[in-house]
Amino acid sequence: MIRHRRVHSEKRARDMSGGTASEKPGSFLVLEGLDGAGTTTQGHLLVERLRASDEKAQLTGEPSEGPVGALLRQILRRRIDWGDAGTGERLSTDALALLFAADRLDHLRREILPLLSSGAHVVCDRYFLSSYAYQMSADRANLDWLRGINSRARRPDLTIYLKTPATVSARRREARREEELLEAGEFQRRVEANYDHVVRVLSEEAEPIETVDGDRPVEAVAADIWTRISARIPRLAT
Repeated sequence: MIRHRRVHSEKRARDMSGGTASEKPGSFLVLEGLDGAGTTTQGHLLVERLRASDEKAQLTGEPSEGPVGALLRQILRRRIDWGDAGTGERLSTDALALLFAADRLDHLRREILPLLSSGAHVVCDRYFLSSYAYQMSADRANLDWLRGINSRARRPDLTIYLKTPATVSARRREARREEELLEAGEFQRRVEANYDHVVRVLSEEAEPIETVDGDRPVEAVAADIWTRISARIPRLAT
């Protein structure tokens, strides 16, 4: 779930927040999908396309570079043995979900909101849909609780869900040297089903979500994403 995509985010947020208070806020765009779905690659391409269109844009992602995000990265990389040694339970799912929710609010305050206020578009690699898909219980009974702890998080202007089969995503991850905590194959198949479920639920509630087929060449996926974003955000269609 972690990529080398962000460096010195707080400095970047300060550098890009020098616009006037009357400047039109940027759009908050989120890319979601399984590990290996291509969210990081497409995030970079989208930011490049926005900048080529003379728009200010910044890529960020979760876990963030803040203090809670740093803890989460260590947990996901199995560098912190956090759990109950007696039962073998290495991590409480609820505790992990709360950490992601806390990191999200810190991420918003520290980086995302200042950038948006400056007129920059923010492209975020993962957001609260990831929490729903990854921390949802097998019977999905805790979805309302997950939504509750994320209720104060700003809603994206548009979320792009890269729908990529778990088998395809797994092949793309094979080049990695180590498997992170939430990347096991069987678990990813459950996450795939959870994503499909929560995207359907939120779409029925008019949450702005677009599903894009991620099992295609990178350029085709990028073009599709740009078409969906341009249709939803008139500022980018001109």
